Amino acid sequence: MCGRYSQTFDLAELIKRFGLKQPPFNARPSYNIAPGATVPVVCASGLRLMKWGFVPAWASSGGASLPLFSAGNTLERKFSDETAPDTATTQPREGFINARAEGIASRPAFRSAFYRTRCIVPADGFYEWQTSAGVKSPYRFALRSGGLFGMAGVYEEKSSTFAIVTTAASALVRTVHHRMPVILEQRHESLWLDPKFRDSETLLPLLRAYDSGLMRGYRVSDVVNDPSRDSPDCAEPLRE
Repeated sequence: MCGRYSQTFDLAELIKRFGLKQPPFNARPSYNIAPGATVPVVCASGLRLMKWGFVPAWASSGGASLPLFSAGNTLERKFSDETAPDTATTQPREGFINARAEGIASRPAFRSAFYRTRCIVPADGFYEWQTSAGVKSPYRFALRSGGLFGMAGVYEEKSSTFAIVTTAASALVRTVHHRMPVILEQRHESLWLDPKFRDSETLLPLLRAYDSGLMRGYRVSDVVNDPSRDSPDCAEPLRE
């Protein structure tokens, strides 16, 4: 799963990397983006601000976000892996933060979005937590080049919310966690964004783990566990 990520480049760099027009808003870089944050997302129409926590159209009212399930509901427990950030800090749950690649084309919550409203979530790193003897230790994963990349996402127009698509982890990420966000190859980004393209046999194979050889991972400070902490030390390698 993906419960935190970073996007530390300024808006101009983001616009250049994804070939976008200047949006009618400003957005600041962040070293610790947590569920519930409103952040820039790349859609077919351009860069938009959306809330991280996908709320399907049938679960929203007047555009407002509503919890999908009541506390203790069996469905809430069943899908908890898809909604709860894997950190030491408990967050209020509103919508799905992740959408599993497996079954995304048929699962009721995401089926329509997969075919009609796909998006790209710009990032330069994501965090995963390794659990050992009941202790959770955060790690950051990024491209070896240090550049921006695009995570596959789906969004809901009515609620203006999105989820990050996840898949089985690569060999690198698997040392820490069994899931990871789908990082799209740059040559596939325009296809993923095209709302007119709905061939699942072509789209689903794009949702795979990114090449471990092009990435690096390292332990970071526990300060990233606190979603209110948003500073460079969240992304710095931990000095033992």
